[in-house]
Amino acid sequence: MSDQGLRASVELMRERGLGPEAIRVFEHYFHQLQAGALGTIPEDSIEPLGDIQALGEVHVSDEEARAALSKTAVIKLNGGLGTGMGMTGAKSALEVKDGLTFLDIIALQVLALRERWGVELPLVLMNSFRTSEESLAILEKYPDLPVEGLPLDFIQNAEPKLCPDSLMPVRWPRDPGLEWCPPGHGDIYVSLVTSGVLDALLEKGIRYAFLSNSDNLGATCDPDVAAWMVEHGLPYVAEVCTRTKSDRKGGHLAVRKADGRIVLRDTAMVAEGEERFFRDIKRHNTFNANNVWVDLEVLRERMTQKEGVLGLPIIVNRKNVDPADPSSPEVIQIESAMGTAIEVFEGSEAILVPRTRFRPVKTTNDLLVIRSDFFSLDESYHVVAAVEGPEPFVDLDSAYRFVSGFEKRFPKGVPSMRDCTSLRVIGDPVFGRNIRCVGDVLIDGYRRVLDDAVLGELPPGAVPPVSAPGEVRTVDEHLRAILSTLEPAPTQRTPLTEALGLVVARDVRAEINLPHFDNASMDGYAVRAESLAGAAEAPLRLRIVGEVAAGQQPPFSVGPGEAARIMTGAPIPEGADAVIAVEDTDGAASGEVECRTAVRAGRYVRPRGEDVTSGSVVVGAGSVVGARTLALLAACGHAEVEVHRRPHVVVISTGAELVAPGEPLGPGQIHDSNSSMLWAAAVGAGASAEVRGVVGDSEEELIAVLDEVAAAADVVITSGGVSMGAYDVVKGALSGEGIDFVKVAMQPGKPQGYGLLTGPGGRQVPLFALPGNPVSSFVSFEVFVRPALRRLMRLTPEKRRLRPATLISGVDSFGGRRQFGRAVVSRSAEGTLVAAPVAGQGSHFVADLSRANALFVVPEDVTELVAGEVVDVLLLDPEA
Repeated sequence: MSDQGLRASVELMRERGLGPEAIRVFEHYFHQLQAGALGTIPEDSIEPLGDIQALGEVHVSDEEARAALSKTAVIKLNGGLGTGMGMTGAKSALEVKDGLTFLDIIALQVLALRERWGVELPLVLMNSFRTSEESLAILEKYPDLPVEGLPLDFIQNAEPKLCPDSLMPVRWPRDPGLEWCPPGHGDIYVSLVTSGVLDALLEKGIRYAFLSNSDNLGATCDPDVAAWMVEHGLPYVAEVCTRTKSDRKGGHLAVRKADGRIVLRDTAMVAEGEERFFRDIKRHNTFNANNVWVDLEVLRERMTQKEGVLGLPIIVNRKNVDPADPSSPEVIQIESAMGTAIEVFEGSEAILVPRTRFRPVKTTNDLLVIRSDFFSLDESYHVVAAVEGPEPFVDLDSAYRFVSGFEKRFPKGVPSMRDCTSLRVIGDPVFGRNIRCVGDVLIDGYRRVLDDAVLGELPPGAVPPVSAPGEVRTVDEHLRAILSTLEPAPTQRTPLTEALGLVVARDVRAEINLPHFDNASMDGYAVRAESLAGAAEAPLRLRIVGEVAAGQQPPFSVGPGEAARIMTGAPIPEGADAVIAVEDTDGAASGEVECRTAVRAGRYVRPRGEDVTSGSVVVGAGSVVGARTLALLAACGHAEVEVHRRPHVVVISTGAELVAPGEPLGPGQIHDSNSSMLWAAAVGAGASAEVRGVVGDSEEELIAVLDEVAAAADVVITSGGVSMGAYDVVKGALSGEGIDFVKVAMQPGKPQGYGLLTGPGGRQVPLFALPGNPVSSFVSFEVFVRPALRRLMRLTPEKRRLRPATLISGVDSFGGRRQFGRAVVSRSAEGTLVAAPVAGQGSHFVADLSRANALFVVPEDVTELVAGEVVDVLLLDPEA
């Protein structure tokens, strides 16, 4: 590949004023990219990290701690814009706790450490060109924060984004600032040099630096780590935490077999097909907290030796040139990670720190917990838990994803979470004041949450639902476990004819005025209103100067005493300001027309922009595209609309006894009805779908099929093979492969499986393993798969609404299970719903399932309902 892209990029960097070190680093990585570098670390090249020092076992005296801290500076990575949370400015400017921003808390933490230990302890931010001004403005309220001879910030370098095919710098005239990107947080080492901050720190007697992200409020400058580093003469220390299932996507440290050095393997560095090793929390049992300690003298020595090129592993990041616009062109960003420097410094070590040192706020789920009363700020402005035990799990619906939507839905503040173990919100409720969450809380979001409410509190003597491995989950627990893994599907620009039923991803503005021009709303004559003054008393005659039909541009004008014959929708000729209806005239086609009434200016004229003004929002983000929406978009000049993509579902039935419909049956064989049923259910929920066919009872065959479909599917649904039988192929093949097989307290549908398949490039594909009996499979789809598909499409509400209906015959139910029975629901003479349970409630009765138009729901603690009682029903047919 030509070096033209490199030359063009270097020229742009020079024009921007970037230093020679930054350019050399860019050239270093560009040559690797040219050579096809993927930046991956294969599993067979590394070994697990093994035993390491734990911070809790480090014991230093106050004098040792003070001496170490006196030679340390705090450097915060502060270039992030928080685009993942819908922000456009510095993420650290977000109010996060007690009215304080991230930066307020960081500044107060540093000032408290200075007072406690009697040291200078400088704070320096590494800002991007987009965050510096806003961040420094926040720090102005702390006049004692600056340290003489040191700046409060330095600006990290920038580099051009590259076109993937030519490696030329991308051009984006809409916003030229988006043509540039930071080179990842590994740039901190180069930027420290090019900014002069490294030399300034060393001249002040600062030997060590603690580096961490500004959105990690747990990352305080711990003097014990500093003293341990000094005691052992370590050039570089990385903090790691014990890995849990929720940390499987986080980078981890390992030992490179070739030279025994510690290396960092991040998500983007996993070789294709090795995702299962990366996610194995038993093999790689710690994760990188991105809190690192560096000996600045060693850093300067390395940078001098290598002329600024430390040689950190390359990360090839593929993004859109406008991160907020998925339809914008794809670009390559050449990046490196700060933590990968651990392999550059000989003698580097890792230290195991408690989870309290890793409290990042990456999502609004994290923001809710941090803002709540579960955490508080102590006298040193450390974020501390107010109660013992793990912090509550929070999973908010997509409406809360961006900060703007989050703030609108918590106008009175977030709920109390001190006694909460989990909070799951489905839908779009607004929380009032004095809300308290207790235990496991699931909110369906169909109504506004009232003020002064206690949510999730268990009645006296009630036993909390169990969810331990191997035990029975409640229906709500299983649905929560599924939805917690899903985010709305990526957005894409879609032709109007393919967007029906999808959710608009961003506001759509009119490209033209509606109407586009002044036009007639009646057949008649275009006139000047003043020409008909007095016509009501005595008819007046006007000279006809022409005729205008719809779609024509009149080549003439209408003057005093003149008229133009005009049709509905035709443009108003120049000079005319009203239309007289044809029935108020003699209808002449030429010569003169007799007019028998006066008209006011504007009569029967549709003015330009009366309906829609060009540039105005015509369809808001979150709207569902319907027939009327399509009409509006088309009228406003749009052939496409950006929507959350329709997920593609692949349906697979399993079992050697299954035969395709229409094929002859052999002994012991049955026709496969589940594939057609689940295909139709998926399409009915708004997805696209295909039937992959039947897989026999071979685990190898199933794995081969799944490897194939994972490349194209967004969701995979299997039916059958999830119970305890010897030939339950799905459970046998996928247990231990990221798919959890559980028992759910429901009837029918007790055995369930769900997890994420890993497809090509590491893409995660949700897989639902449903029971094989047709009714069980259908009910499982309605209860679990349908809400998941709607979440992917960002449709709300995600669950079908429960509606009350009166039973016309009694039913029995299993205690401890939520029963979903089949019923025919109709309206009584009074207009209320009545439900008639179908005769066959067994999980194999396909005919009775076909006749039913609803599912009635019997709670877990109810074993019998008699005729006349009211039961909740899920209506399956819109007309029901």
